Amino acid sequence: MKSGGGIILDNRLGGVLAVTRAFGDHALTRVGLIVTPHIVKYTVKPFDKYLVIASDGIWDELSDQDAVSLCQDDISTKQIALTIVKTALTRGSKDNISVIVLKFNGATGATF
Repeated sequence: MKSGGGIILDNRLGGVLAVTRAFGDHALTRVGLIVTPHIVKYTVKPFDKYLVIASDGIWDELSDQDAVSLCQDDISTKQIALTIVKTALTRGSKDNISVIVLKFNGATGATF
């Protein structure tokens, strides 16, 4: 984004647009938005138990470790997701909030 002439304030383009909203927001290409996604492949390892996919409204308030700490084996993925949402709201999130929690069944070798 900087290479395209944009200004990054508070990890947002122009202090407004977060990366999770960038896809398809072509109106901001004139101020430096790059709409090509950054893609990373990851192969699930035997110790991986959960995948948390969330919008910036979650990540503005929770660290990766916070999310990991909320993933407990004795509760459902629905309850984990609800707890993540409530935690972000309690901490003051004012942005869009969406979260998906997937639990792996022990199978390894899948690539995301």
